[in-house]
Amino acid sequence: MEPKTELQKNAIAEARRRELETYQRALDIQWLNSRMEDGRMGRCLALIQREAEMEKDFQERTDHAAIVNAKATREANLGMEIEKVHREEACELLRRHYLRDKDPSLRELMKKLQAGYVCRDLQQQILHNEYKRLQEKSEQNVANKILQNCLYNDQEAKEKEEKDKAEKERKYRLELQQQLVNKHLQKQCLYEESLIEKKMLEDIERTIADEDQRELQQKREQMEKCRNEMVTFKKARDAWKEKQKVMVINEERQIEEQLKAVSDRSSAIVAERERKVREKEAINGRITAKILADEAEQQKRENIIKMLQEQEHLEKNVEDDARERDKAERTKRDTRESLMSQMENRKRLAKEEKEKELVIRRQNEAKMAADEEKEREKERKKREKSEQYSRDLRKQIEANSRRRQMEHEGEENRAKYVWECDASWRKEVAEERKKIIKEHVPRVLGFLQAGVLKDEDVPHIREVTDFTIDVTSKKLQRKPKCNAQCRIIREY
Repeated sequence: MEPKTELQKNAIAEARRRELETYQRALDIQWLNSRMEDGRMGRCLALIQREAEMEKDFQERTDHAAIVNAKATREANLGMEIEKVHREEACELLRRHYLRDKDPSLRELMKKLQAGYVCRDLQQQILHNEYKRLQEKSEQNVANKILQNCLYNDQEAKEKEEKDKAEKERKYRLELQQQLVNKHLQKQCLYEESLIEKKMLEDIERTIADEDQRELQQKREQMEKCRNEMVTFKKARDAWKEKQKVMVINEERQIEEQLKAVSDRSSAIVAERERKVREKEAINGRITAKILADEAEQQKRENIIKMLQEQEHLEKNVEDDARERDKAERTKRDTRESLMSQMENRKRLAKEEKEKELVIRRQNEAKMAADEEKEREKERKKREKSEQYSRDLRKQIEANSRRRQMEHEGEENRAKYVWECDASWRKEVAEERKKIIKEHVPRVLGFLQAGVLKDEDVPHIREVTDFTIDVTSKKLQRKPKCNAQCRIIREY
């Protein structure tokens, strides 16, 4: 059926397009599913392969780790063993050093061995120096022989050298002669120059003498002139002194006249002063009379005041006597009343005292009964305490006996331990001495002091070196280093 209209055509085209898209989408989905299945399968295969490789690698690494661990374990054990051996060696060395340091015999032995080493080194040094000296002597002899041969071969050279020397001496003599001639000529020139200089000096001295004469003449003239001036000055000074004397005399006369005038004026002043003094004395007399009158009036007033005070005092005494009498009567009345009250109080107090004594007696009786009960209780406790003390004392005695027994056993154990320690110490010292003997004595044999080695050290020395000596033989008899005269003196 063909489409009739444009809409139908479009609808058909749209439907076909949708079908094609749907089909294409289905194909794409199918392709994607197939690809996904293929990829999933590949991933699974890759995962399986990787797991297999990892398992194989893990197995290899596990085997390698086991080998490495075993090797490391062996190396660690070996290192521990080596460290243990080193530690034991260090401990042994420290123990040996401790023995050498603490034991006196080993210290003495080491000192003597060191002295032996020093003696050996000194002996070797002496031998070396002797060998060196002999070698130098031989070298010197060889050098002397070579020089002697050279001297025989150089005889001609020596003759030629002597000829050259003679020629040089001849030339040197000629040069000396020429130098002497030159020196003589030089001296001649110097002598002529000295004569010329001497003549010049004489001329200069003559000129200086003339100048000195002229200066002396001038000085004489100046001195004469100065003397004349001094004479003139002395005359002028004498005239001036005379003039001054006249002036002084005139001044003294004027001063005397002035003093006379002053004395006249002073007499008038004295008269005026006496008049003023008389006036002052008159004024003072009037003032004194007035003061005396005032004092008399004051004395009169004071007498009146004293009389009034005495009268007032008498009146006051009368009043005081009346008050005293009233006070005495009141005192008597009060005393009587107080005595009556005291008597009543004493009676009451006596009654109260009796009652108190009765109460106290009863209390004392009760207290005495209680004290007796306490004493009985105390005695009972004391008996119990003594019994307990006796029991404790017996227990303490038993404990002390056990403790003494334990201390005795401890002392025995300590003594045994000390003995064992001492024995082990002596054994270690003997072993260390044996090691020292084996180690050092063969090196310094023949350089040690007498008495360093003992009889028991000889077998240890023979173990390490060829040592033959008869230790049982008697000591060599040393002959005295003296002559007949010395022996005579010694015997004397």
